[in-house]
Amino acid sequence: MVDTLKEIAYLCLIFGINLYICSYLNNKLIARMELRRGYVTPRIRGFTYPVLKLFKYLSKDYKLNIWEFFIFLFSFLIWSIIPITATLVIVDIDFSLIAAVASYIILLLLNFTCAGRTSYNFIFSQVVKKVGALLTFVIPILINVSSVVLINKTLSLKAIVNFQYHFWNIVYQPLGFLIFFISILLQLKLMGISKRNTFLFTENIDKEGSGMGRAISRLSSYTILFFLIVILTILYLGGWQNIYFIRGEIIFALKFYVIFIVLLLIDRATPGLDSYEYLIGINWRFLIPVSIVNLILTIAFLVFRNIYSFI
Repeated sequence: MVDTLKEIAYLCLIFGINLYICSYLNNKLIARMELRRGYVTPRIRGFTYPVLKLFKYLSKDYKLNIWEFFIFLFSFLIWSIIPITATLVIVDIDFSLIAAVASYIILLLLNFTCAGRTSYNFIFSQVVKKVGALLTFVIPILINVSSVVLINKTLSLKAIVNFQYHFWNIVYQPLGFLIFFISILLQLKLMGISKRNTFLFTENIDKEGSGMGRAISRLSSYTILFFLIVILTILYLGGWQNIYFIRGEIIFALKFYVIFIVLLLIDRATPGLDSYEYLIGINWRFLIPVSIVNLILTIAFLVFRNIYSFI
């Protein structure tokens, strides 16, 4: 029991620190690209501003609905299945990949369902539109996950990391890595972390104010982005595998921040892709067909190697 509480405390601490750093980097990088200063407070260069912004959210209102409560809960529960290191995992199961993907889909559904409501009622047409668009972005991720599972022959995230002891999965699945990365980029644009996205934060938010609900929604957006980056690192980039004398935990953190910064830079460098209709078009016309081709190539590779011994 004590060990479990320690692991929960470690995960909350890691998530809180990453949230703070990424929120700060997000504002600073965007500000530099737009030739402005970003967070600025005397002497400490705005490093405490994310906390001040949190208090700004909390000072507006404290009204919460049941959907926002579940979003807040799942934003933390989703990390109980993810092995941050070989030993730091709360729920260690053999099918952790399936559980992680299912938790990710549930969190997305909660976010987009909550975005289509007001204090008075649901706007059913908005909910259907948002959830329908959401499911299209999940399809290429599921197909690419299937390709990795076929290569590694396991549904355990720990086993997938151990499989990459000699070669990372990106060597076997370069096309899958590219599709997964682009899928994360499109979801980053859809979630609107770098700016307010009208697809997620509709006119209902503007009419009813912003406070604790907006803070929870933003927290959940970061959670989804962090989750996808961590899964990308585990599936394709060796996870916490050591590189020479550098500890795996440090390597894992470096991979995470490099991917996060690259995503932010590409996001701000492609402002013309912010329309969700355009994002859905890219997903249907490019990501899904290419991910299906990658899955077919993976099956063909396994057949030729294991049955006919050609490879």
